[in-house]
Amino acid sequence: MKVSLATEMAPPFVLVAHFFIAGLVFLLLSAISFFSLVEDFSGYFISFHFAAFAHLYLLGFVMMIIFGAMYQLLPVVLEAPIFSKDFAYIQFYMYVLGLSMMVCGFTFDTLLMLIPYGGVITYLSMLIFCINVFLTFYRLEKLNLIGKYLLSATIFLAISVTLGLIMGLSIGHGLFEISMNDWVQAHMIGTIGGFVMMVVMGVSMVLIPMFSLAHNFDDRLIHYALPLHIIGIISSMLAFIFELSWTYKGLVLSLVCGSLLLYLIQMILVIKHRVRKQNDYWIKNSVFALCSLVFSLILMTLGIISDKQSFAFAGGFLLLFGFMLCFIVGHIYKILPFLVWYDKFSPLVGKQKVPLLHQMVDTKIADIQTWSMFIAIFWLSVVIAFNILGIPFVIGALLIAFSIGLVLYNAWYTFTFRIKDL
Repeated sequence: MKVSLATEMAPPFVLVAHFFIAGLVFLLLSAISFFSLVEDFSGYFISFHFAAFAHLYLLGFVMMIIFGAMYQLLPVVLEAPIFSKDFAYIQFYMYVLGLSMMVCGFTFDTLLMLIPYGGVITYLSMLIFCINVFLTFYRLEKLNLIGKYLLSATIFLAISVTLGLIMGLSIGHGLFEISMNDWVQAHMIGTIGGFVMMVVMGVSMVLIPMFSLAHNFDDRLIHYALPLHIIGIISSMLAFIFELSWTYKGLVLSLVCGSLLLYLIQMILVIKHRVRKQNDYWIKNSVFALCSLVFSLILMTLGIISDKQSFAFAGGFLLLFGFMLCFIVGHIYKILPFLVWYDKFSPLVGKQKVPLLHQMVDTKIADIQTWSMFIAIFWLSVVIAFNILGIPFVIGALLIAFSIGLVLYNAWYTFTFRIKDL
């Protein structure tokens, strides 16, 4: 699959920087919030503590990075400018305000009524994002495979945030009498499985071949995965919303697992064809992320079959941290230096000495961060799976916080890099 990269269509770096910087700040806050989840992993799971962490991590970090990446990649891959940069800025500030209100409501009992108002503002900001993306796609005459993944992901986002809004209004104002546990799971399936995973699956077919210099690989599996994933996510969301039997839920969730298996095999084929054989922090994070996705699916399946909740929790942890965090951090090490270099140093090419991309990352710190994160994730997966909480959990949380601190340091290093630092 050949993808054209029209870099002249990309938005100004300052727009993307807004989302990346805010995402990293929310990542730090989510690392602090993670310490409060000991009781949740003991069996409570759906709690305000977990809701605060999930919104800081998923909406604050994961979604912010994805929004920034999509504003950068959509025009480049689709060869069409984003419909409105002004919409993007409006979305950003509304999103930060709405998310902050929701997290405060989940964290402090006295601010509980902020949840529905923050939910409405966050919902409207995401709606602006969806409209911006839809209008960008509307300009296209032809839709390639990557475009299909990103468009489908945006549709799932619009549906999932609508479910979130209904839940927020039901908590704050008793709008509907709903099974909150089932609706939360449908909301998470649509957001994580529908939006996040489809964005990851789509952009993987751009970024991983590009960074690894992979060519001439068979891409049929990623084509087959698309309809299977869409059908699986839609069916799974409906199964939870309408409280269908676990037999049916398991059947439709297996479709999602099947599509993810096709994606994983596709990534193996891409990596096998890579020309760039250097095992740097990017490839280490990417491979670890893909392995974590495999083990997360295995653990969640075992947890459901054996009714051992701790296995399912460990699988969910591996999905959030082992897969999502490592995949995003690994690609930040590649994307952020390029964006900063293109904005700050490309006009100086041919006039004076400019840095190479790898010089804009503190590679020693990146390696320490990578291995400390791997150790923390493995440690916490065992701790959660076998319910060895308390001090062992705190040790793992401290190690993750340390690793995240190193990610923030390297981001600062890249943003503030100067020629005299060479």
